[in-house]
Amino acid sequence: MIQKEVRGLVIRTTDVKESDRILTIFTAEMGVVSALATGARSLKSRKMSSTMQFCYSRFLLYKSGEYYRIREAELIESFFGIRNTLEGLALAGYVAEVLSDVTVAEAEEDLLRLSLNTLYAIAEGKHPTDRIKAAFEIRCASIIGFMPDVVACSECGERQGDFYFNIMGGSVMCRACNEKRARAHALPENPHESQIVCILSETAKVALSYCIYSPLEKLFSFTMPDEDMLLFSRATEEYLVNQLERTFTTLEFYNSVKPRK
Repeated sequence: MIQKEVRGLVIRTTDVKESDRILTIFTAEMGVVSALATGARSLKSRKMSSTMQFCYSRFLLYKSGEYYRIREAELIESFFGIRNTLEGLALAGYVAEVLSDVTVAEAEEDLLRLSLNTLYAIAEGKHPTDRIKAAFEIRCASIIGFMPDVVACSECGERQGDFYFNIMGGSVMCRACNEKRARAHALPENPHESQIVCILSETAKVALSYCIYSPLEKLFSFTMPDEDMLLFSRATEEYLVNQLERTFTTLEFYNSVKPRK
């Protein structure tokens, strides 16, 4: 019987029978894998702590029928601090649901590293959740093939001032070029009315670029005023959900429980 040892993040669990659990595991070696953990819900099981959602564990797998089965499981990191606040738990749930939608049965080490860094940041509680969420959204979109071009205006190359972020096109336009195009094509006066364009301050645009290109270990190491953060987080959320062409129930829940500013 062929066995495979992998390290992976449990992004979803489904309880079956009296004490079994089917795991959706995002691994570095095989991409996303479904595996059956027999007896994992039993209080006496050695697999219990390592097979819960959000756990990063070492798994020894073997193939049997439709699913891989877990012969052994050893916890590496539980990210226990995620559960300290409802806001943090809601954000972790959103991250997991996005991963369930975008991961495939192919190795994607950068996306796994992003996911682990994001959960660690939530668990540690050293950065605001809105900053963590926004940075995850734009970096995730970039990794899976939807990297936007936000360094400069797509028309004239301007890099300073306020910008308009074309959500569907993945590019930015300076105020002067946007006004010129508006006169020619009668665009709405309020770009948010189109639902595919977001206003970006210069600071918010710089933050977008930073989160796309920065080393993953420094992804959340930036600050900005609250008004710029609002523009930044609105843009990243709109960009990811529109590129994926779907909504997320966990995102709706996160937005309902996060503190209002």
